[in-house]
Amino acid sequence: MAGAFVSSAEPRAHGRPGRPVAGSDAAAPIRRLLRTRPAESVLHRALADTAYLFRGDDYPQRLAEAAAGTQVPVTTGRRIAVVGTRGGAGRSTVAALLARIYAAMRADTVAAVDLAPGAGTLALRLGVPHAPPLETAAARLQAEAPDSLHGLAALLTAAGPANLLVTGRRRPALNAVSGNPAPPTSAAWTPAGPLVPPVWTPGGPAPGSGAAGEEPGRNVPDGASRISRAISRYCPITLFDCGAGLTDPGVLWAVENSHAAVFVTPASVAGVEDALEYAAAWRRLPGISGVPLLILVAQPAPGGSFSASREAGRLRRAGIDAVHLGHDRHLAAGVEVRSSLLSRRTRLEAATVASRVLSAACAPETRPRAESATDRNMR
Repeated sequence: MAGAFVSSAEPRAHGRPGRPVAGSDAAAPIRRLLRTRPAESVLHRALADTAYLFRGDDYPQRLAEAAAGTQVPVTTGRRIAVVGTRGGAGRSTVAALLARIYAAMRADTVAAVDLAPGAGTLALRLGVPHAPPLETAAARLQAEAPDSLHGLAALLTAAGPANLLVTGRRRPALNAVSGNPAPPTSAAWTPAGPLVPPVWTPGGPAPGSGAAGEEPGRNVPDGASRISRAISRYCPITLFDCGAGLTDPGVLWAVENSHAAVFVTPASVAGVEDALEYAAAWRRLPGISGVPLLILVAQPAPGGSFSASREAGRLRRAGIDAVHLGHDRHLAAGVEVRSSLLSRRTRLEAATVASRVLSAACAPETRPRAESATDRNMR
């Protein structure tokens, strides 16, 4: 992926990392350096390999047991929404990591859809930053519906393994006159996405339950429903990387049309408070109360006063289904997710999370949930 952000035909020369030459993309050399940065140092890996020569190690067996749940048979398309209330919590990282694991562990095809309005990084984290956005794929789909997996693959982009299909960063709608981003109906467009009033909180009214009696999530992102139907027809697993917050109609639509949701929150006072409040409110929200919710507590930085594993344990003692993902230097670099560069601990934790999420998505629904239009079209 060297020079991925350079549009010229000939590759440009770069100086030392952090000191780009004139006319070059300043981010390219830094990104090129970070994308090969392993979570564990060379010395740490050498010591671990040496220790393995003199004593037994059950890590391969534990990793295989943790990842076994990612290979369960999936008879119909399962959709998984990755959500959260805070920017920078790690939603795109988790979505990319889960997509990589499922694609590596399964022979069938996995799809990852970027639903973050205008500023998503899912395609970048999967190594295909120039993948076509959802709107482009949906427009091509409307012109000619794919009649095979090969036809669907032509609409999206394969991210490394051929069985992982990705949509790129979404484009905000442009005003036909000024060419600037046009604000959505009854919402102000911001660089982070639509700001839809009123801002919903766990103690407030359900999103979209205004005086007009609008159903939550009825404003579907442009083309998302068509893409979702086509993908679920050929891909047993689809991951939705959603924007921050639960007020965006696109997020609500994704959750309503998913079979499981992963709520990513940082290991902090505010992050754990969010998890407690939203987990309690989740059961009361119409349309999403029947969607299984798994809280994933992520470690934003090494060390610190809060431990992701301890905070996840506290949530479990409070009756909330929670898992954790510790800090990983490779994931924190913000570049392509590569399994080979993850730490041993992260591989084990990520495999456990992936198995838990797919198990929740494939489990029979225990609570009634209104059938969505996407579900009806799947039959």
